[in-house]
Amino acid sequence: MDVYITRDELTRAVGAVQGVADRRSTNHILGHMLLEASENGLRVTATDTEITLVSNHAARVEVPGTTTVNAAHFHQVARALPDGTVHLQIEEGQRLRVEAGPALFRLVGSDASDFPKVPDFEPATQLTISSAELRRLIDQTLFAIPVDDNRYGLNGGHLENLESDDGQKLLRLVTTDGSRLCFAQTAYEGDFGMQSHMLIPRKALAEIRRLLERSEGGVTIEFGERAARINLDAATLHARLVDGEFPAYRSVLPPSYQRLVSVRRDDFSTALKRVSVEAQDRSGIMRMEVGADGMVLSSRTVDQGEAHHPVEAELEGEPITIGFNVRFFQDVVNCIGSDVVRLEMGTGLAPCVVKAQDSDNVLFVVMPMRL
Repeated sequence: MDVYITRDELTRAVGAVQGVADRRSTNHILGHMLLEASENGLRVTATDTEITLVSNHAARVEVPGTTTVNAAHFHQVARALPDGTVHLQIEEGQRLRVEAGPALFRLVGSDASDFPKVPDFEPATQLTISSAELRRLIDQTLFAIPVDDNRYGLNGGHLENLESDDGQKLLRLVTTDGSRLCFAQTAYEGDFGMQSHMLIPRKALAEIRRLLERSEGGVTIEFGERAARINLDAATLHARLVDGEFPAYRSVLPPSYQRLVSVRRDDFSTALKRVSVEAQDRSGIMRMEVGADGMVLSSRTVDQGEAHHPVEAELEGEPITIGFNVRFFQDVVNCIGSDVVRLEMGTGLAPCVVKAQDSDNVLFVVMPMRL
């Protein structure tokens, strides 16, 4: 292999896939990335066997070839190189020579034949969604998927299709960790084909979100048997879907509310941040008091102190005092994307529904805590 590529393009190539490599696996090859040089340029692949990401990049290939190198280490090397052209060569013993200006590295490589093959995939259906809208969907739901939690039905994102009142097809992404629930939806074109008992893994959604940072235009999502393939720009992500029956989330959505609180998002976010300083114990509980004069948030740590913060708010209904995990509310308010936040409440122990004032395409449910 003999390849010339710009430093910026190499950094993009390596950075795009290195997060997928499994650094903790006992199989060292899963911590590597596969480099394939051909007349079409440089193709970089990483996998943890559950997710496989393939990224294609422009390069001048003098001699085709393949090798694998440690993903995390190569990422460090690529970022440390000076600007300009980078020369990649395979030397004796599968060592990868990386040269740019005065910098020279020789990285230990492995035989490419040991690297797992890209999964076979037979798409049954395909839909298209804008990259900006897919980014919004993930931003407004990803945080509610538990990290390192294998509870059945909660360890991934649930996708479903709906139809709006005017007949438009909508794609909805729903997540929950048992204490809060989120959904966000947007219009799409094409055919939805994900089975109801399948979930998209959290890691796959996080990698898609990272790729969307540099993506413009449309994203194509294909569904096959227990798998999905996402195509955007020059990258393709294969994801094995998680077998899990998502909870019947509609049953926790209150059919009506007794109290409606409207509050400016920026003011609410600031108050939550300040009150969270004194909600550092395990429960993270804050007290929310809402009345005709507005809202007061407060928290207390027994051995440190307490905090109180008033917030201008409008209340329709009777006053209420209720407890919440402050960090759960911070996650919701920080991503809601609306100048005014609506809190729909029932009793002091009923779920609180949080909505954007100007959109029905996002909804959050936060469970209360006993004071």
